[in-house]
Amino acid sequence: MTANNLTICFSICLVVYFIGALSSLFTFSSPRVSNKLSNSCAVAASGFLSILMILKLLFAEKISLSPNFTNNIPFFSLSFNIDNLSAFFILIISIVTFVVSLFSYTYMSHYFFKRNISIFGFLYNLFVLSMILLVSSSNLLLFLFFWELMSLISYFLVNYENEKKEVQKASRIYIIMTYAGTAFITAAFGLIAYCTKSFSFEFSAISNSSIPTGYANLIYVFLLIGFGTKAGLIPMHVWLPYAHPVAPGNISALMSGVMIKMSVYGILRAVLDFLPENPMWWGTLTLIAGVVSAVFGVVYSVASTINIKRLLAYSSIENMGLIFSGIGMLLIARTTDNSFLIALAMTAVLLHTINHAVFKSLLFMGAGAIQYSAHTKNMEKLGGLIKKMPVASLFIFIGCLTISAVPPFSGFISEYIIFQTVINSIIWFSSNSPLIILFITAAAALSMTGALVAFCFVKMYGISFLGMPRSVEAESVKEPGKPMLIALGISSFLCVALGVFSKYVIGLIDNISNELMNLRLLSTDWSLTKFAHYPVNNGKLDISIGLLSAFIVLLSGIILLLVMFIRKHTNVERYNTWDCGYTRLNPKIQYSATGFSKSIRIILRGIFKPNRNLTVTEGYAPYNIKKGTYTMSTEKVIEKYLYAPFIKFIISFSKKFRYKIQTGSIHIYLLYFFTILILMLLYYSFMG
Repeated sequence: MTANNLTICFSICLVVYFIGALSSLFTFSSPRVSNKLSNSCAVAASGFLSILMILKLLFAEKISLSPNFTNNIPFFSLSFNIDNLSAFFILIISIVTFVVSLFSYTYMSHYFFKRNISIFGFLYNLFVLSMILLVSSSNLLLFLFFWELMSLISYFLVNYENEKKEVQKASRIYIIMTYAGTAFITAAFGLIAYCTKSFSFEFSAISNSSIPTGYANLIYVFLLIGFGTKAGLIPMHVWLPYAHPVAPGNISALMSGVMIKMSVYGILRAVLDFLPENPMWWGTLTLIAGVVSAVFGVVYSVASTINIKRLLAYSSIENMGLIFSGIGMLLIARTTDNSFLIALAMTAVLLHTINHAVFKSLLFMGAGAIQYSAHTKNMEKLGGLIKKMPVASLFIFIGCLTISAVPPFSGFISEYIIFQTVINSIIWFSSNSPLIILFITAAAALSMTGALVAFCFVKMYGISFLGMPRSVEAESVKEPGKPMLIALGISSFLCVALGVFSKYVIGLIDNISNELMNLRLLSTDWSLTKFAHYPVNNGKLDISIGLLSAFIVLLSGIILLLVMFIRKHTNVERYNTWDCGYTRLNPKIQYSATGFSKSIRIILRGIFKPNRNLTVTEGYAPYNIKKGTYTMSTEKVIEKYLYAPFIKFIISFSKKFRYKIQTGSIHIYLLYFFTILILMLLYYSFMG
């Protein structure tokens, strides 16, 4: 397929998304038709686009995919260019959109005749389209436009059930944090324009310009804050635990699986494409931010919530922390001449980006399936779901194994390479004491993070799916519809495939590294005959993970067949679960999600600052308790000690100056206008 044909096919996919958006609007009178049309267009376009992007990545050196459109707006070029980095992120967008759109066929049915399905379908397709065009943009203004469009549409999707107070609060926090982050990104782009003394915002033109070191440092800090806000890095993370639980399940899957990855694309595009060579402290700062986010994200997911979707939101903070830790190590490695370490860090970042997109969208769809069937997100009201929805339970279990980095699933491979990057960094910087301390601390913190992740998802799966139903809702659960199961099944298959055949994904990532930095982790020949020859360079990464994964899959299959054979030829008598002498088991005596994680809260009570409240209603005599209510909550430390004082100051400042600035006098307003106009004229006259 030629480059022109690929360009035409790419354009057709964009048109199909747009048709899906419009068709949803035009069929507003029939929610079912509207839902089917919008999701069918998204499935078709996403499936085809996935194939196109794989072709682009495979034949990177032979095909240039650059659809360009011109216009007459000054300083603004409507141009799109898809290099290997863009193609990789479009591949992530299209894969996740494909499975989420399949999931939405059934999932959206519980909104029929209750919400406006046509508006949702319109926004859904535009949301996906905005992200694709975002990573395809070839200049800063176009990038910023689609960044704003993506953020605004996602706000409306989060606010879909807007009659609920918790939804209103979450959407307000989300839009405020989004625009705070965008302000920093805009400031960074403005500084770039100032430094280049040009209104040509093309990436290629900026990369050929000279940006002074001081300005480059400020630009990077602004970009890290701006993109870090969208990624949910600590302390800019506050919107995630609010927005994800209240958004529809399919939107949570898209936001966590895809949207927050746009921040990874933005930071990589900046440091690898148009910013000057980075100093080491850029990487150090990013690594510290990533490690802190990973640790605090998983700690809060373990101990501070019983809401499945909020738990997954905190888990997204942890995983974005891992990815930004990898970016930090990439930036540090770029200050050396160790090409292996640079390529290894790049592989760790991009491999975990695609893996997290797949397994986190699977888990959010799983949470959506639970909410769809049980009408609750509260783990304390669940239990026994494995008997009610066995197929969905199996797929969600695969997601839990993947995020817990159990081999041979994809999460193990990418986290293994992240740890290999840390270990190789320790070896390389062995003579640099401060960096050695940093990398050893990072290794210890990330190891603890991995253990807590496993603990977290043992809690989530065990409390929700095992044991006895804790409520009427859990007892009445049924298996979700076939489209939802197919979507969960495809995502589960990808979790296995991306692990077992990770060598080929790394081969695609190598094409990105080769294009941007002229580096490769693998040799140029990575065919099936060398399946077991995993990344090796001077003996530093000598392990056959591909062969190991295949062996584990084969061994698991043999054990499963053996167990099935033994059970078939053995008489099994079934009894009730031993109840320790109780005459009847009661769901209330089971471990709760709160009780399961109490040990972590006790150990880390200095961070969580738990608040406990016991209310007792006495009966006919003292000490004869008729009713007791115990409540426990954890303090949101960052919100209380960072954001609350800042908000209080802003409100106080606004009240003080409100009447001094907004006087109601037209003369004063005209004075403001002419003052700004004169300042702008003076600026442009001196700039020349």
